[in-house]
Amino acid sequence: MISYIIYTILSLGCSYAVYVLFLRKQKTFQFNRFFLIGSMLLCFLAPFIRIELFEAVPSIIEIPVQAFNDSEAIFHEKEDIVFGDPTLVSQPQTPPIIYIFIISSLFLFVRFFKNIIKIYSLTRDKYERLGKLKLIRNTDSDMVSSFFNYVFVSENQDLRDDNFLNIIRHERVHCEQLHSVDVILIELLICLFWFNPFIWFYKKSILQNHEYIADDKSVASGIDIENYSNTIINLGHKLYRVPLTSGFNFIQIKNRIIMLHQSKSSVLNRTLRISTVILLFAGIFTLSSCKDLDDSLTDDPLRNDPLIVVIDAGHGGKDAGQLSGNSAEKDIVLHISNQLSLLSDHKIHLITTRDDDSFTSLKDRVNFINAQNADLVISLHCNAYSDESFNGVEAYYYDQNDFGDKSYNYSAILLEKQMELFSNNRGIKTASMYVLKHVNSPAVVLELGFITNNNDKSILINSENQKEIAASIFEGLMEIRDQK
Repeated sequence: MISYIIYTILSLGCSYAVYVLFLRKQKTFQFNRFFLIGSMLLCFLAPFIRIELFEAVPSIIEIPVQAFNDSEAIFHEKEDIVFGDPTLVSQPQTPPIIYIFIISSLFLFVRFFKNIIKIYSLTRDKYERLGKLKLIRNTDSDMVSSFFNYVFVSENQDLRDDNFLNIIRHERVHCEQLHSVDVILIELLICLFWFNPFIWFYKKSILQNHEYIADDKSVASGIDIENYSNTIINLGHKLYRVPLTSGFNFIQIKNRIIMLHQSKSSVLNRTLRISTVILLFAGIFTLSSCKDLDDSLTDDPLRNDPLIVVIDAGHGGKDAGQLSGNSAEKDIVLHISNQLSLLSDHKIHLITTRDDDSFTSLKDRVNFINAQNADLVISLHCNAYSDESFNGVEAYYYDQNDFGDKSYNYSAILLEKQMELFSNNRGIKTASMYVLKHVNSPAVVLELGFITNNNDKSILINSENQKEIAASIFEGLMEIRDQK
């Protein structure tokens, strides 16, 4: 979310700077309209459009621990567990900024629909036909304004006045060019992206460009430019207009008069400027949507480094772990570990202690883990109990080392992610398991349900559910990486 906000603010700001430097004072009004609307939409959509400019450099293939041909006795990992008081995972608190965003957006949406309803009520009044335009007299404003083919005029307006005829030609252009579509679009985007300061500059520039287009085409239709300029000046004191409409004197008088009398640049000059704008914006859009830059705009430069996680599939080989019928704990956690390893990428670098049914002693397992210099170790297991009604997921961590706090926090995140499949969260507990005590990094033992419970077992042995469990663990790792 934070990355998206930063992307949109920077990309929209750069795009607006391009418009100000190269287009704002040029009489390329139709291109300006296309650029303003197009660049605004693309800047908001760019982070969702991934463009891979370069092939990702393949990550170093992890060499799995091979089976050891030794006669060392099997250590049961749960024999020396010392249970602490269970700690239930609390639901994550919604950041206050989310509530501020929702309340502000709701307020803006209510205002928008209130204005739409107001316009709709005005269009229900009697109107007079003037070609394609429908003239509606109202008392809300002394200013002439339009919404699609509806033109709102003061009930005191003299329809035979020369100034009024100039205004009607102006409003007809708004109607023909469908400027009301742009107005509605920018208002809706403001309801969603009000926090982006540049969208307010975009709104002003879009409305200003609408007036430039209407002025240019009105004069081109045969109106005397001096007569038309006087009309702008005479009506310049009228400020209020019907919301969401295009108003004749909405833009500053000085800007419109200058633009009316300004000569067009040469064809070469306009071509060079437009080409420069297209190239610059293409660069902005490409950088905003480049996959490899996803983490380049974070406050912490270390965020560009991957989170190194060792996935330890418990047991293996002659150590089957817990058994239930034909199902063995060692096979279930291995399948989940293998599915999880497929998700390894430039953000989360996953290393597995085994990728086949091989046995590794606890000592060698820990030695391998410590050699990886990992940020986190997750040991995958399945639970079992004589009472078949026991079910749910739980996590264990060791609280007597320097990694206790981190291990607890990571346990909470990983457990919470399992609640989409499993119905019971049994909480977080302390334990002095061999792996937890001897690895040199935060470590979590994740008990993924009870193999002795029918519901949990049906989840654990299903291949699609195993993929989903792996995906939920990876989702938790992404959240951990964001907090790191």
